[in-house]
Order: sequence, then C-alpha cells, then structure tokens
Amino acid sequence: MLKKGKKIILLVLAFALALAALAGCKGGRTSSTVDYEPTDQEATSNGGFVVEKGGWYYFINGAESSSSDNTYGEVVKGSLMRIKESDLASGKYSAAEIVIPQMMVASDYTSGIYIYGDTVYYATPNTTKNMDGDVESSYLDFKSAGLDGTAMKDRYLQVSDNTTVYRYVQDGEDVYLLYVDSSNTEIHSYNTRTGTDTVLVKGYSAYQLDSQDPTNPVVYYTMPVVKKNNITENESYQQIYRVSASATKSPYEFDFSGGYQDEDGEDMEYINLGELVLDGIGSDKTEKSPFNHDWAAGTAKSLSGFTYSFIKYMDGKLILSVTKISEGTTFVYALDESAIGEGWNSVTANPGGDDGKLSPVAVSTANATASALYYTNESNELCYIYVDSAGAIWRVTVSQSNADTDYSKESVLLARGQTSATLLKLADGYLYFSNTGTNGKALYRIRYDGAKEQYNGFEGAAAENDDYKVTQYLALDFNDSWYSPELVGNYLFFSNKESYASSYVYVMENPADNAALKALNDAYEAITDAWDDIAVKFSNASNAAKYYFYVGNDDLIQDQGEAYYAEYTEEDLEILKAFIEGGSAYGMDFSAMKSGDTVINKQTDFYNLLGKMSDADKESVEEEIQNALLPAIDEESADDAGWTWQWAAIFVPVGVVVIAGAVVAVILIRKRKIR
Repeated sequence: MLKKGKKIILLVLAFALALAALAGCKGGRTSSTVDYEPTDQEATSNGGFVVEKGGWYYFINGAESSSSDNTYGEVVKGSLMRIKESDLASGKYSAAEIVIPQMMVASDYTSGIYIYGDTVYYATPNTTKNMDGDVESSYLDFKSAGLDGTAMKDRYLQVSDNTTVYRYVQDGEDVYLLYVDSSNTEIHSYNTRTGTDTVLVKGYSAYQLDSQDPTNPVVYYTMPVVKKNNITENESYQQIYRVSASATKSPYEFDFSGGYQDEDGEDMEYINLGELVLDGIGSDKTEKSPFNHDWAAGTAKSLSGFTYSFIKYMDGKLILSVTKISEGTTFVYALDESAIGEGWNSVTANPGGDDGKLSPVAVSTANATASALYYTNESNELCYIYVDSAGAIWRVTVSQSNADTDYSKESVLLARGQTSATLLKLADGYLYFSNTGTNGKALYRIRYDGAKEQYNGFEGAAAENDDYKVTQYLALDFNDSWYSPELVGNYLFFSNKESYASSYVYVMENPADNAALKALNDAYEAITDAWDDIAVKFSNASNAAKYYFYVGNDDLIQDQGEAYYAEYTEEDLEILKAFIEGGSAYGMDFSAMKSGDTVINKQTDFYNLLGKMSDADKESVEEEIQNALLPAIDEESADDAGWTWQWAAIFVPVGVVVIAGAVVAVILIRKRKIR
C-alpha cells in the first residue's frame, strides 16, 4: 500500500494536471471549417441575421431555442452558414455550408451577427455545466471567429441574462462590444482587442441606441441630478448625455466637495463618461451644481426645467418628448445630432432657449411614437409614418410653424384597414409592414413617397399603379418571435413560420415593384384556386397536389410499392398529372399555372429553404407533410406494402440457399451410401 505522504503527493500532482488541462482548454481557436479568401470589401447589413461580405451571404440558419444542445460541431439549426452570391443567383441553395457549428442565439433580436474585416462577431448560449451537471443556457457568451470558421474556444466575456441588449461596433480601429447591464443600470464597452471592459455610465434612467443602424457606436441616455446635501434624492429635472464606445474618461472634471458626500464622508460615486447634450435645469436654480457644465445665471428660461423621454434614434435624429415641469405640458421634438459640436450649450439648446436647437415634431405623443418610422425627405423635411387606432397608415410632413395643427404641414393617408399592423422598415421607396398571419406574421409593402393624390384608389395612381396599393407577399408567414425579414442585395430573407418549415431561413428574389409582386401573387393564387377546385369532388387529389407543391415530386404517391398508391383512384392520379403538367382533367383547367412552357406549381418557384435542416427536423417535417397530406393508412398495410420488395430481396436468396443446401445434403447422403 502507498504511504499517506505519497498519496497526498499524487493527489496534488493529479490536481495540477487537471488545472493544466483546463488551462489548455482556454484560449486558442478551432480548426477552419471552410476556405476563405481575405477581402478589403466592407460588410453590408451588419447587425441582423444576414450579412453580405466579399461575394458571400452569411446567415443564421434558422430560429433555435437557447436551451438546445450547443455543443460545438454538433449544431446545425441556429449555426452560422454562408452561400456564395453566384450560387444564390443561380438557385444552387444546396451549396450553402456551415461556417461556425455553434448557435447564434440571443434574445435581443435587434442585434445579430457583425462582420468587421475578416472576423465575425456574435453571441452564443453558454455550454458550461453547473455543479448539478445542468448547462447554464440562460448565460450568454460573446465571441468571434475568422470567416474561415476558426472560432474562439474561450470568450470575450459572459453575461447571466440572454436577453442582454448588445451591439458590436467599430469606433476608430477597434471593435467594441457595447452591452447594457440593466440590473445595475450600467452601459459597458468592451474592447475586443485589449480585453478592457469600461463602464461608460452607471445609474442611467433610460438609454437609446440607434434603431436603424446597429453599428452606430453612439448611445444617448438620461441621467438624474442628485441634490446637494442629500445625495439619496434627485432634482425634478433631468439631463441627456451621449457617449461613444471608445470613451475611456469623462470630458468633465467633477468637484463633489461641499455637499456631495456619502454617509461615510466620501465623495459620491459617479460614473459618467458621456458628453452633456441637454440640461433640464430651470430658472429657479440660483447656482450651478457639479453636473451643470454649461449653466450660467439667466440662461435657463423654464421655471422648473425639463424632463426628457426617448422616442426613437434613427436617420441621424434623436426623437424625444420634452415635458416642461412647471406647466406639465409635453411636446415631441427632434434633435439633429449633426448640430452638436463646438459652441453647443446644453441649457440654451432647450425649447424656448436662446439657441433653440430642438425642432418641434408634434404637440403630443399620440401619433409620433416609438412605433412610427422617421425619415428626411428630398426637401430636407422631417417626416414620419404611423398607424392610427383605426388601422389607417398616415404619412406626416412636419411643419416648423405652430400655426399648422399638430405641426403637420401635410398628412397623407397611405392605406386603410391595417389594424394590428406593425411598421418594419423603409427601403427603396417602400414601406414594409407586418400584419396578422396564420402561424406568424404576414408581410406587406406600399410605396410611401408618392404625392397625396396618387393614393386615391378611384382617380389617382392607385387606381392603376400597384405601387400605391398595399400588396401582400404571397401567403408567407414569418416568425415574429425572431428577427424581422431582411432585405439584402436583391433578396428577401425571412424565418419561415409556415407549416412544414420549422422556422428555418427562406429566401426569395425581391420583386422590383408591386406590379411584379402582384404577378407573383396571381401565380400563387392560381395554385390555391386549383386546390380548392379539386377539393370539391376529389379531396385526396387536392391534398396530393398540395403535397407536390411542398415536396416538389410525387414519388411516394406514384410508387406502387408504397401503401399510399392503393388509396388513390384512377381519377385522382389523372387529376394530379394534369396539375403537375398544367393541363386539364375532369372539367378542371390548370393552364393558369403556366407561364409559357413553364409550369409554376411548387413552393420553390416562389421561395426556397436557404440553409440546411438538421436530420431530426428534416425527418419531422417529412412525417408532418405525409400525415397531413397523404391518405391515412393502417400500419399493417403500410408494413406489408413497404416490405414487398424487402421480402423478395431477403427470401429469394434465402430460398436459393435452402434449395442449394438440400441438394448438397442429398449428394452427401448418396456419397455415404455408396461408401
């Protein structure tokens, strides 16, 4: 037996080896998964689930749950994939390949994957197990990988909440991870090159990131102003600051002597690296505090000052509501951030101030809300689009004159009857919005920049021009619990929530205008009309036509070795043949599905699965389609039909062997008798 001292030495050595093994697991990178040629071309559409870079489209392969297995190398759904632009254009969707076999899953769907240089930055659920052996999948790891798939084995940092709001931004030469620690009211900036995690602000009241450009390194936030000699209480007014991800120190010197100490007599803690944009101090204050950097006697015009609430930050403008405390009135204003610079005064820039840098937008937040979309038109006028309580979509051009009701120079009714609509984005002159769908949300668009008379459906352009009519994207349902559909290049990408799609990413060429989109809708409607016509007398044939639409072939139906074949009548099969060929049968004409010599009758004629389904999902979808659209058959008959050729394959050779064995046995017996 080993002596006690030797046992201890061996245990210590074993422990040291274990630590060394663990240390060896940290750092380093995985092996490359794909070939990649470096390029200086900048990425487009950063921050969503699709990014284009150097002739490749990189995309998150479908909506996956954070609690799913995230073992590196085993992940298919939710992984990062890519497809070459030329393959996408030619319809070679199977050419898509996995770049990072790890889940790109976080619950902040305003932020996704980012590519800077030849590196992709992302968030992924933690794979470490706790003491009970359970994976802490609610934790989020922030990582990066080369575009050849060489991923970090370690991480930049980890947060305990997978709903953490984050952005990867480039500020100067460095890439920073901006993230919000809402539980501690902190905004952080992590330098991915140096590994430095900087607290930009602590104790914010609210913050606003750019809702249009997730790569913008600037954050606006409101801060309370503590009272002198009582730092546990705040003044009634607020301040607005802005900070960039690269900030490392405050532009101000704070002197907290004389009234800003804590209960231990120490200067109060105050972390704020931002630049003061608006100071809501009122004229009732007779001296400045350490926080009022631009205040001077007589500069504040409002008695009790102002409070601020963010509405939106997009297109270079900060939209905010400003409340005049003494009067209790609230107006909506726009701050053009290009005006902030040398000589900016945070006090006089307020409404009624000597500078008056804020432009009025509306007299209330009734219509100018966070759900509205804001932009600047060709005449450099601020406009916004909103949905009213009756479901009408309006475009407002903002006036600078209070003589115009609600500061509206012009209000244009774009569409009616869009109750439950959610405005998504403005792109290439079109407003994209969603509305109630079947399984998810339906997608629509309408041109938003036309003249008022063009939206008159009786006499205007809308009477003949589909661009000025609300037009739906086929009958597609997108997953509204994930990222909104994205427009990159000439393509529309979306997470498909329709039946038999399992929320994987699908892609279609985005029609050039609504006339082209309507033509697609007409082609799609010809198919659904055919299903309805067939179903009147031939329900099995109608479902067979649907099966062909989704699967793209009728092999299971036509295979006489399958049990399904026996469930179809001769009429069913003739009708299916006519549907597939765009012909006619039994008084039903399917030629409306033809475009020249081409028959348009499959889902892939409209949009396609872009990525790769996991084996489990593929099997599940196949089973779901068969159960829903093929005739019900009992298992015994299915087994009998399915095994017809298998029995032949097995027992014919076995029979030959048995017969041959019998012949051999007879020969041996005869030989023995001869002996």
